[in-house]
Amino acid sequence: MNGTNPQKEAIQKLLLRLELWFAPILIIVPLAVSLFLIWDWYARGGSVGLSRYDGELLLALLILFGNIAVDIPFLRSIRTLRKKG
Repeated sequence: MNGTNPQKEAIQKLLLRLELWFAPILIIVPLAVSLFLIWDWYARGGSVGLSRYDGELLLALLILFGNIAVDIPFLRSIRTLRKKG
């Protein structure tokens, strides 16, 4: 059999469209949460010198770096799929 199934191509296009709609949410929400946690850590503990808020900073940095590590390949894959489709 030559080529691909048109039904599978239509499903792949719908999935790509869904990924494009959810991409801003998947990127912006974790960044906003991590930036809020960093700001909160600085306002409550960093500027005063309290070490009890260091866990909040660690959580914020884990979310931030984890999100960046996942988002870069995610955006690259969406870009290549968009160019193909």
